Amino acid sequence: MPEIWFRYGGTEVSLELPDDLSYKMLEPKELKPDERLWRELSEFADNLARDVGSRGFTILYDHSGDKPVLVILRHLIESLEQYSDNIKVLVSCWRLDPAEGWEDARRGLKEYDVRAEIINVRDRGMVEHSGMKVVEDLLDNSVKIILTASEPHGLFGKASLQEALAFGGFVEINFSDDLRADVLAAWNRLIEELKPWAITMLNDHIYMGEAEEVARRVYEVECEEAVGDFDIVLTGCGGKPRDSSFQLIAHVIGLLRNSVVDGGLIGLVAECSRGLGSKSFIEAVLSGGGTPPDRALVRMIQETSSDKRIALATTLPRSIMRRLFNIRCFDTPEDMLTYAMRRYTKEARILILERPHVKPVRSSMRGQN
Repeated sequence: MPEIWFRYGGTEVSLELPDDLSYKMLEPKELKPDERLWRELSEFADNLARDVGSRGFTILYDHSGDKPVLVILRHLIESLEQYSDNIKVLVSCWRLDPAEGWEDARRGLKEYDVRAEIINVRDRGMVEHSGMKVVEDLLDNSVKIILTASEPHGLFGKASLQEALAFGGFVEINFSDDLRADVLAAWNRLIEELKPWAITMLNDHIYMGEAEEVARRVYEVECEEAVGDFDIVLTGCGGKPRDSSFQLIAHVIGLLRNSVVDGGLIGLVAECSRGLGSKSFIEAVLSGGGTPPDRALVRMIQETSSDKRIALATTLPRSIMRRLFNIRCFDTPEDMLTYAMRRYTKEARILILERPHVKPVRSSMRGQN
């Protein structure tokens, strides 16, 4: 009997699949660090620092809990410190709970022996500049390097360089209902002012260079994967610190919306030990208040639940999730699968992802998103 393991909070949970079940696994494509990668990273740092190393470096590090990015950060700093001992790392963690994300980043930076001045971006003051408020460190003479992990995102399409700057606390934005336009406006102004460089990884590729060019290349990468007509999709959400609250993993619902037939089931495995999420997100759920990004997230959940069923293997209270979102909750992935088999029978076609590394889309839906 096949067994699938999902990260769940700080541990893992398993799902045993009956032998007669019809399912397909979408395996993640992961970057494998090797000597070639470290050589390319060293060449990038050498070419960058040779002319401007005397100015020092400020690395805008968007922490997402991904260990390979921490390894890249350490190697980057080791290459840069040959040219300057003035290296700062401004840490943001917009994809995580703010407090838990910062603590996870601190532990990771210590574990991987990252030697630099480490600063929580949310502890820094904002200053007025060119009609907008930015973190004061962005205005010094140092060379700026954005470092983040890129991935598909159910609300924004991708979480990458532009989102890291816009949502990471580096700039203050009064968001409207047109989130994409606000993100692009902030990005274009900061790029023009800072002329930053960037390093990002997307699945099994790494991109390095001028931030504007790297962003262009990353946002052109197709993250959709054509799939057949599945009745059920099941995915893990990455475990701690990625699955600490429902707010953090809710975007995955939108990412998977077009992977199943109408009336199909989207099933997530996420502990959500910190409950629903921030005060703003709860206000958006209860009264339509909160910030525009939180309201957009709630609308996306509501729109998806209008033609799909949603289920969670989680610690969240069943009655509250059913009442607020029409989402069914279960104690274990196996309980969730048992429910799915009763509703869709054993002939159901099932798609399984260890984590949401791509956007699966039914072949008949391609081009309609």
